[in-house]
Amino acid sequence: MRLRPATIEDARLLFDWRNDPVTRAMSVRRDPVAWEDHLAWLEASLGSPLRRILIAEDGVPLGTVRLDRDIRTEVSITLAPAARGHGRAAPILRLATEGRGPFVARIRPDNAASRRAFEAAGFAFTHHADGMDWFLKP
Repeated sequence: MRLRPATIEDARLLFDWRNDPVTRAMSVRRDPVAWEDHLAWLEASLGSPLRRILIAEDGVPLGTVRLDRDIRTEVSITLAPAARGHGRAAPILRLATEGRGPFVARIRPDNAASRRAFEAAGFAFTHHADGMDWFLKP
């Protein structure tokens, strides 16, 4: 498995993953995203020195990890629908967070699969705030 930087050529793939109903149900923001809004967001994201968008691949695209840098780096992950339920999230998260901490993540309390993946990747629950469970990896 490898991680590579996302490019504008990944726009359709990222758009489809973002608007997948299961992805939306587990996301911080649950509303569907319009294509034009997605393109503007992706172009701004790719140009930002504070954000990295990575595509996980193992012969085929498996998902994406977004790293938003601040005092700590916030991590979010989206798996391709076909990659769900195969134990791919934790290895992707471990690869994306090797040696560059600290990292934080917000997870919906009802998202048990994401919680397990982040814990398996070295994150620990710290607190609940604003409707989300917060996790930290030093």
